[in-house]
Amino acid sequence: MIEATLLLAYVVILVYTIVRILLDTDSTPKTLAYLLLTIVFPFVGIFIYFAFGINYRHQKSTAKGMESHLEIDKAYQKQIKNDTSLLIESNHSEIAHFEPMVHFLSQISGEHLSQNNFKLLVNGEEKFPEVLKTLETAKHFIHLEYYDWENDIRGNQIKTILLKKVREGVKVRVLYDDYASRKIRRNVVRELKQGGAEVYPKIKVRIRQFANRMNHRDHRKIIIVDGTSGFVGGINISDRYDNSIDTGLYWRDTHVKLTGPLTLSLQRHFMVSWNTSSAQKVAFDKNLFPDEHVRSDKGIGALGQVIAGGPIYPMSNIMLSYLRIFSLAKEKLYVTNPYFIPSESIMDSLKQAAISGVDVRLMVPETSDSAIVGAASRFYFKNLLDAGVRIFLYKKGFVHAKTVVADTRLSVVGTANMDIRSFDLNFEIMSVIYGKDFATELEGVFFNDLEECREITSEQWNKTGMVKRLSYAVARLISSLL
Repeated sequence: MIEATLLLAYVVILVYTIVRILLDTDSTPKTLAYLLLTIVFPFVGIFIYFAFGINYRHQKSTAKGMESHLEIDKAYQKQIKNDTSLLIESNHSEIAHFEPMVHFLSQISGEHLSQNNFKLLVNGEEKFPEVLKTLETAKHFIHLEYYDWENDIRGNQIKTILLKKVREGVKVRVLYDDYASRKIRRNVVRELKQGGAEVYPKIKVRIRQFANRMNHRDHRKIIIVDGTSGFVGGINISDRYDNSIDTGLYWRDTHVKLTGPLTLSLQRHFMVSWNTSSAQKVAFDKNLFPDEHVRSDKGIGALGQVIAGGPIYPMSNIMLSYLRIFSLAKEKLYVTNPYFIPSESIMDSLKQAAISGVDVRLMVPETSDSAIVGAASRFYFKNLLDAGVRIFLYKKGFVHAKTVVADTRLSVVGTANMDIRSFDLNFEIMSVIYGKDFATELEGVFFNDLEECREITSEQWNKTGMVKRLSYAVARLISSLL
């Protein structure tokens, strides 16, 4: 009798779990993976799903974020001058090739096109001195939103200068990811708060919420100074990104400094994050969105837009933006990304470009900082190689850059990986830059990095043993659960 009761209880729980998986999991690969895990490993699978697979606060946090997004966006669109049409007309020869991308970003998220100066920053040894110098110039406010902030040399240098600027009367607001930056809670965060800065985690992590909150990570790395200068890219606040500081491993990453109206777009997205995370809401204020922009005489003049992604947006903005760029490329498409676990759409678009005669090259790390991700990435190599995509494995250290160069006319520098987490779960942001000069510089960096790579050919890949291929397939399955 007891056994029958326990069996009935288990069947009810199993059926309930299967129903929850089918109704609540949007991703087909994740749905299949959780179903398989639950059925093959009944008790363990059910536990893993309820521990890691459900975003218990998803609807509440998403609704709050969408409300703030709509509020800020309404004011932004009403009060910020939109020169997109005028700039397209006056820069037709420069923008014509990728004009459909401009309209796409305008339609999907109301992103304005603007004329700015861009300075490419390769690795932390270029980024951090530029950041410190720019922070020193702040007169009104400094806004930072970072995924990973470490209590190390560079982390404390930035902390020190922020405290100095607070004493000078500059308003300092900081958002950080509560999990990735957990090491600074008791030192850097505490000191900044005591010094007068306003500091909040983007999404608070508590023990009982740990698993589901992990699925809404703030993966952005942005700085805004006085609404006139900004930074965006893949480099976190950590010594390991700065190769002038010996941390035992060479890190290759890319960031960009922008000067001009595009900073206001970064500000727009920062304010949405701030108002959903802090106890001190900020209203749309012209002091935060200055009318006058004097572009720096340093850097390359180019047109640009920003695209943001995350669970508060109705569409997968980041993935759709990648797809649009890949579809528009006619000659060359050079992609660097450290975590390459593409959706079927991304795979199809890369293969289609290569089959159409586009020179498609993909650069990923030879050795990833995640064994599962590194193995899962390799699962996709055969199909890409068969379609004509050239694949390069970066050997010098760990390549963490998230960049795209298309036809030496369009460039992307941002925070988004090519995986489902960046497409649908994490808060991401990336710059889209139109212009031959900047694209030529970024393309040159790509070719310099190729010298530190080894190319994988179809002939070499076909010699991969069955055991390795099986491990890649298993890793791909596991990665769907992460």
